[in-house]
Amino acid sequence: MNVWVSTAVAAALDEAVSAGQFKTRQDAIHAALAAAFVRKEVNLTS
Repeated sequence: MNVWVSTAVAAALDEAVSAGQFKTRQDAIHAALAAAFVRKEVNLTS
């Protein structure tokens, strides 16, 4: 599945990965989608 995001979202994803919140962009996107559609909390230690 391809996910297209705005420049601002891509920058925020990269920042979260750089800060060590997620290992990859894919992990960050998965956590955000799960929080929005599956559960309310996000596991920041993916």
